[in-house]
Amino acid sequence: MKKIWSTVFAAVLMATTLTAASIHAQIPNVSSLIPDKAALLEQGKKLLAELTAMKEDPKVSAADKSKVDKLIPQATAVNTELAKPQVEPSKLTKLAGQLGDLQKQVAAIKR
Repeated sequence: MKKIWSTVFAAVLMATTLTAASIHAQIPNVSSLIPDKAALLEQGKKLLAELTAMKEDPKVSAADKSKVDKLIPQATAVNTELAKPQVEPSKLTKLAGQLGDLQKQVAAIKR
């Protein structure tokens, strides 16, 4: 009787382990949903450099330079937040959205 119970216990344990592994495989990795801080900071630095270059470019119209002047403080603020040692995941997501919006605005100016 003892051998039957140990066999049943082993079977239940094995089934539980396999089920847990199967369920875990179906759940997306939470860390993959959080933007990478280092990558965002790199993008932010490139964007700020691009804005600075646009401001100094004689080919950029005065109207566009005015837009660039408004975007530079926003890009600087995003970079400042991203450069902090600790950034909450929810704030990272927000900063990623802000950076994306800034990139779209810069792309619109470049057209």
